[in-house]
Order: sequence, then C-alpha cells, then structure tokens
Amino acid sequence: MKIENIEQIIKLFERSTVSKMEIESGDLKIKLEKEVGESQTFVRMPISTTQMAEPTETTKGTVVKAPLVGTFYGAANPQSAPFVSVGDLVTAGTVLCLIEAMKVMNEIKAPTDGVVLEILGRNGEMVAYDQPLIRLGEAK
Repeated sequence: MKIENIEQIIKLFERSTVSKMEIESGDLKIKLEKEVGESQTFVRMPISTTQMAEPTETTKGTVVKAPLVGTFYGAANPQSAPFVSVGDLVTAGTVLCLIEAMKVMNEIKAPTDGVVLEILGRNGEMVAYDQPLIRLGEAK
C-alpha cells in the first residue's frame, strides 16, 4: 500500500463518524481509533493484495479505482437496473457506480470511452481508497 493511500485513509477517518477502523493488506496492518461520543461505529476492512494490485498484462484496460473509502453500489437503488453491465459501451462521464461515504452518494464516472470488461466492486460492500472497481477496454 502506498503512503499516499494511508494518508488519504487517515484523513477520511478523521472526518468520519467511525471511531475504530482496522485495515489489513498482506503484512501491513493499520489500526485507527479515536474518542467519539457515546455512539461509536467499528469498521474492519480486510484488503487482499489482489484488490490493491495494479493492472497487469492479463488485465489490460483502464481500471477505474475508488477515489474514497465507502460502500459500493452498482445501481441507484435495489429496484433499479445497474448503471452498467459487462459488455456495455460507455462514454467519458457515464456514471458507472456509486460510493456512499458519510451518507453522501458519490457518482463514479467513466474517465474515457470504452466497453465494460469487468465489474470488480460488489454491491453493498465496503471499498478501500484506490481499490479497483471497474475495468474498461477499448471500444471497437
């Protein structure tokens, strides 16, 4: 995990209502705690090395990563169709998913035109900062 990622996690933790958080990535373990009023929330986020891996030759394409820590949603609500599915053609600016952080829904948009090759985020699950969410390939 890069130092910039750790710094971003700490900043988000400080601004959040979460009082305790543990993050594990390989041999690295980060534990953050702060005193907050009576209602406290605890979040534990194991991060596998595959979640934090950079694209390799076998995973070519543009990887859209989480710009913040939060909960991944592939649709606006449980009754709605997903924003995108594997095989969909998207243009730059197309909403790919949402990340909920501190009760705010943040739209994650396609940085470029392309085709959705893979959806790596799982609906309703926590994502870490810089975690790969969606992989786009070249549109044909």
